[in-house]
Amino acid sequence: MKKLLFIFLIGQLVLLSYIFNKSVYDIYELNNLGDPSLEGYIIEAVSGNELNGLYNEFDDYCLSKQACRLQLVKTPVSENNTFVYEIYHSQMEDLNKPQSISSDTVFSYHGLTKEEFVDSSGVFYTDLPPETLQGFADGLGISIERHSNNIAYDQIAKNNILNFAVLLILTQLVLFIYTFTRIKVNAIKKMLGYSNIDMIKASLKDFLKMETIIVITTIALHLGYYAAIGNVVPRYFLLLGAFSLSVVLLNLALLLVTQISLRFIDINLMVKNKVYSNRSNMALHVVKVSLILAITLSVSAFIKTYQDYQKTSQELEQYSQLEGYFTSNGYNFDEDSRARRNLDLLAAYGNSIEEMVDFFDEKGQLYVNDAYVLELLSPTYLEIHGLTEEDIYNSIEENYIVANERYIQEFMKLKDPAGKVLENFQSEEPALLVPAKYKDQESTVKKFYIKQYNDLLNYNEFFGLKKAEKEGISDLDIVYIADDQEYELLGQTVSGESDISKLKNSIVLIDKGDFGSLYYYDLLNRGDIYFKLKERDEFNQALAQYQLSSLVNAGTLLTPYMDKLHFTEFILDNLLVFTVLFLFTLLFVMYISNYVDVVSNSKRYAIQYMHGFSIAKMFNPQFMVWLVLLTAISLKLFIEFNVLVYLSMLVLDLLILLYLYRKVIQTNIHEVIKGG
Repeated sequence: MKKLLFIFLIGQLVLLSYIFNKSVYDIYELNNLGDPSLEGYIIEAVSGNELNGLYNEFDDYCLSKQACRLQLVKTPVSENNTFVYEIYHSQMEDLNKPQSISSDTVFSYHGLTKEEFVDSSGVFYTDLPPETLQGFADGLGISIERHSNNIAYDQIAKNNILNFAVLLILTQLVLFIYTFTRIKVNAIKKMLGYSNIDMIKASLKDFLKMETIIVITTIALHLGYYAAIGNVVPRYFLLLGAFSLSVVLLNLALLLVTQISLRFIDINLMVKNKVYSNRSNMALHVVKVSLILAITLSVSAFIKTYQDYQKTSQELEQYSQLEGYFTSNGYNFDEDSRARRNLDLLAAYGNSIEEMVDFFDEKGQLYVNDAYVLELLSPTYLEIHGLTEEDIYNSIEENYIVANERYIQEFMKLKDPAGKVLENFQSEEPALLVPAKYKDQESTVKKFYIKQYNDLLNYNEFFGLKKAEKEGISDLDIVYIADDQEYELLGQTVSGESDISKLKNSIVLIDKGDFGSLYYYDLLNRGDIYFKLKERDEFNQALAQYQLSSLVNAGTLLTPYMDKLHFTEFILDNLLVFTVLFLFTLLFVMYISNYVDVVSNSKRYAIQYMHGFSIAKMFNPQFMVWLVLLTAISLKLFIEFNVLVYLSMLVLDLLILLYLYRKVIQTNIHEVIKGG
């Protein structure tokens, strides 16, 4: 039994250390970037002038004397699928500079300069008291508030609440069974004069020896792995050790709970060799049935996640054509905020993007796909506004997208009312693709989309830039297309309860590359403008050439699917380890409960066997319970679970019972009859 307990406990700690590695420590790293002793603050409605003035206040008051600490953390910029966090500190020589244990995360440390402080989003960290900062704010006429962007640790528990609960219960049950199987040893000790305290001390001593070996083994596994990849971070192992110690202390507390059984040791029963009672038999059966139900749900969750993983993998294969298309995978919020506060910088970015768009459009490598309607189709939006998907699909003003001709021809494959694929729009003027069912509303459609087109031409005015020289339009051509066409907007996903990327009956406003430059600025930030290139480096070089590399992170159109796949892989790995541990424990509980059943009723079974009772008649009560458990399949109407898994567990339990009956009763029939 001690070997089985050892296997369970090492499986438990390996599982929990894996979760610590992938979740707890990841959050700890991001919540403790740079100097964790500093408090965070933010300057509201910040501009470069205010940041310059605030830095001067810091410098005059304490920075020049090194009497205070000041830190910036710049949000990550992606480089070849690696996130780089830039940490700027006023006392870099005294700062502890740990690296990340994650292969896709890099912490870059720099000395803080005035230029970096002025070129920031207004979020900073310092050890100065709030009263001093308020004095700075009053003197400069600005507002400084406390700021925290810490990630909550409780999301780990929320994602694994069921599995953690089952694991806790399983641990308690395994420890109870471990103590239960040692009842004869403890009875002998009691006869020899051992007190309950002495027996508890001996039990805890054995348990601590076992846990010490397990903790050392687990930490050694982690150390060996990170030593092999050359990334040993001391604080990780200190925290892993503390985490492992907390698990051991929890297990010790659970073990102490089981020691209550010492009060119920009956020496007379031990002398008569009656270790197992019918009461313990019934208790174990209840535990076993409860575990079967709980672990069925856990295994079902694993199977469901595995199916999601396969589906996502298949989608990835389906979308493999997107591999050569590049766009932004998120943008640098700090840089974008700085640009929106500085109209000259914003205009410069707009001009750079316009040049980049024109260059790749002429080479036939530019694709535009602006589908804001997907946000309107998200479950959250529909619920808040009391709408259905059909309400959006049937709206002339909301169900539209903006796309250039190249994207429409290569990705959408639209058909005309006659059913032929639309290959040439035959229009050099502003044009609109409209489902034929709106033909009798042509004037309404034209009026609305002429305004939309003109708004996009003068998009820069929304940012406070001067009016564009481009003249507005007073008319546009309409090309009618077949009704009820459904098409998937490849590269477009919407996060929510479900990812929606299909549309039908949408009006398409054709982009000819003449809209306001900041429209393309927003499209690039959102990842709605694509470039067909051979490799990522070519896109990175283009971003650098047009001075946009500090604004956006390079990614392929596959990136959202890859992110989803990686997240599903992480959940799948977690569930797999949980499931293996749970199934092992269930097998163990099944064996123990059936063993106790057979042993506690051994004489009755032996006599029935001698009188020629059939298996069905001998185990009639167990078969009746088994049939009752079969009716639990009807719960699938209310709770989603895998019926095949549930049935497999019931059959396995029955097979273990029959195996133990043959092993304990049939092969030792004479010893059982004699009371052996």
